[in-house]
Amino acid sequence: GNLSAVTVPVVDSTEHATAAVGEVGIRGDVSLYARNGRSLGLTVDAGMRQAAALGVTLRDYAPREWVGAGVLDYQQELGRWGLAVARVGFRGRSVKDRPPMPLFLQPGYGLWQTSLTLVTRAFDGVSFDVRGDLETADYRALEFARQLDLLDRRDGGILAGVRWGGASTVRFFGGLRWTEYRHQPSFDPTDPFRRDRTVTAGVEWMYIGSVRAEVGLEGTLNRSNSARPEYDALSFRALLTAPLPWQTVLNLRAVLTGKSYVHETAFARLVPGEEADNASIAYLQLSRPLAPNLDGAIRFGWTRAETDIGNAYYQRFGGSLQFNYRPGTF
Repeated sequence: GNLSAVTVPVVDSTEHATAAVGEVGIRGDVSLYARNGRSLGLTVDAGMRQAAALGVTLRDYAPREWVGAGVLDYQQELGRWGLAVARVGFRGRSVKDRPPMPLFLQPGYGLWQTSLTLVTRAFDGVSFDVRGDLETADYRALEFARQLDLLDRRDGGILAGVRWGGASTVRFFGGLRWTEYRHQPSFDPTDPFRRDRTVTAGVEWMYIGSVRAEVGLEGTLNRSNSARPEYDALSFRALLTAPLPWQTVLNLRAVLTGKSYVHETAFARLVPGEEADNASIAYLQLSRPLAPNLDGAIRFGWTRAETDIGNAYYQRFGGSLQFNYRPGTF
């Protein structure tokens, strides 16, 4: 365990572990400009999570996570043709005392992203959308986990879709993505650094009425100049939001993924942080207002994802009690 992906002999792990977690977060939106079909806004989201982990072999862990994100969003109406949206954002996290498997925590990183999206208005009930983005990620390697630098990447992609319908809509989409890992060797002297090419295609259905429901199916083909990370994956996604008695709201979200490697490897080590790629997750949440500016929620969750050894999986179950306080608008 402990994500010892690149010949780093850390052996602490266990078959079963438990953790108690407390977290606090803050979110906000600021409208900077809105006039004549144009708008500029800023969204911020930050929080801290503290855990106490028990059951690991060598010692107990007390991981602490700091997370933050900010997005600057500019929207411009394109006459009667549609809408253009440009975004620039940063997302980062810092993790102290990161525990071994099976208590997976994504490592610390800093990520910059910029994107441009064009959405047409509906013509005879049919609309089109296209999105291009560029992204750069810098994983914060700690002294005892220098291999995290191997996750540093630069990537970009384009995704296009066609949608038709009203309250009930269907959308077909497809996309291409290019990713470079400048610190990961490919073991090919003529092409020394890992480069991935990813193709995605899928279909999704959405209904918005007294309830909101979404169902989607997506296929992924990942090919690389390094044989280890080549895989095929198929994901099923479902989302349901529905009102219940006593002002209660039900939220259900599930992503079920099957993944197979193109090349069989007897002992395939993953780079730390790749474990949660193509993970299967599900959660059920019940929430209701407790006061005019305070909501409470109970959430149950399940995750199945790869360990640091490729094609070997772990499962995680959890429950949480959450409060959402809104101080008001100004």
